[in-house]
Amino acid sequence: MKFGVVALGAIGLLGLSGVALAQTPAPRVGFQMDIRTGYSLPMGKANGPMPVVGLPEQQLSDISSGQVPLFVDIGAKVIPELFIGGYFGLAFGGAGGTTKAACELNRVDCLTVDVHFGVEAQYHILPAGQVNPWIGYGLGFESFALGRSVGGVTVSEGYSGFEFARFMAGVDFRLSRVVGVGPFADLAMTSFGSYNPGSTSVSLPETGVHEWLTLGVRVVFFP
Repeated sequence: MKFGVVALGAIGLLGLSGVALAQTPAPRVGFQMDIRTGYSLPMGKANGPMPVVGLPEQQLSDISSGQVPLFVDIGAKVIPELFIGGYFGLAFGGAGGTTKAACELNRVDCLTVDVHFGVEAQYHILPAGQVNPWIGYGLGFESFALGRSVGGVTVSEGYSGFEFARFMAGVDFRLSRVVGVGPFADLAMTSFGSYNPGSTSVSLPETGVHEWLTLGVRVVFFP
């Protein structure tokens, strides 16, 4: 009698374990992509002084306000824990600091646009879990532009340079094998190597390092 009770109990536990395992999506490999958005804060120095072209040392926050980005990450999980791929981002914002004051004083409409692209790797800590923390690192290129528009005429200037570090971290809540959603934080670090007033390009003899800190949410497909 006791043996029968123990046997039935063991069978019941095995059955419950099977149900629990069936409810948790198995870790997967192969194609994965996500879409990220949020709000990006400018920090650090955009450039050093350039007396030859009359450009003073500037903080990035004196050129641009915060921006709203839209990022796409596309690649594949080569193993359940490791994602390797590339990122592309487009962000929009207004002028900031002294540039914003000058735009308002002269009644000029000012807009900033930023393009980021590069390669990345992400490590997923619990790839089979319903809650999956992850960290990542990337590097690539950034192209930043400030446009001034008045009377239907737009004049632009910009910077470009090597994005030598992009630190990422987040948590995915796996809703199914097809989609997940969760918060993320992203810190990108760039050193602008050229200044582009209009159609020309001038090398920056004294570069500065600036950062974009992005907080937001991502939707991941095939998590």
